[in-house]
Amino acid sequence: MTTCFPCKSALVWGLALLILLPSCASSVSISSSPSQARVYLDGRYAGQTPLRHRDAKPTGSKLEVRLEKEGHAPLTTEIVKDARVNLWAAMGSVLVIPLAWLLKYPRRVDFEMMPLAADGSSIVVEVQTKEAVGANIFVVALDNAPCNGASASSILEAGVGIRLMGKYQVLERQALDVVSSEHHRNMTGLHDESSIVDAGKLSGAQGVVLISRICEQNSTLTTLRYVDCESGALHWAVLAQDQPLDHVVEALIRQLDA
Repeated sequence: MTTCFPCKSALVWGLALLILLPSCASSVSISSSPSQARVYLDGRYAGQTPLRHRDAKPTGSKLEVRLEKEGHAPLTTEIVKDARVNLWAAMGSVLVIPLAWLLKYPRRVDFEMMPLAADGSSIVVEVQTKEAVGANIFVVALDNAPCNGASASSILEAGVGIRLMGKYQVLERQALDVVSSEHHRNMTGLHDESSIVDAGKLSGAQGVVLISRICEQNSTLTTLRYVDCESGALHWAVLAQDQPLDHVVEALIRQLDA
């Protein structure tokens, strides 16, 4: 009886593929705050958070994610399959095919959903007190890295400062820099909020408006906070998602006028 070597070899390779190909799939746990958000993956409804998704897409593939929940702004983002090494695929990399599945999804992804304001917009304004309206303030940009648009901090500070001039006496940022230099603190020394507020107090300001714009999960989040230089108390705060600066400040002014 003769043995067919090519047939035996083909059988071995076939069994190897049957074992390795299922291991090419990877999963990711998707959760949200708040939970029970509707999840759409690649345009198809997949259930509510928290949920676990599993597929056999190759390394580098992008999973389009959209979360929807009543009272919250829809969140659209993506999860890339490039976070973890697929050990089974790595061990089977003597085969050509498993190399395409060498990286997997992250184990878990948590999304923070932004609540909508009473008027249905994705701008939330919280006013603790209006007592500081008319006070001398500095406007300082902590971060300016939007998903799109200009990223110069001076432009952001000027844009917000001009819009707040109807409510506050906005001081020149140069005065804040002079005080920081006198105390041997250049701009790299003003990276934390406490030193910024201290410098504002020494410059004669009653408060500092701290601005931040960052790109998070493909959305530009804008925050504005008024910190009292004397007490450190927060007078008001604004949080907005994917909103022009004009709309953000207009929403704040409406609340201060109410």
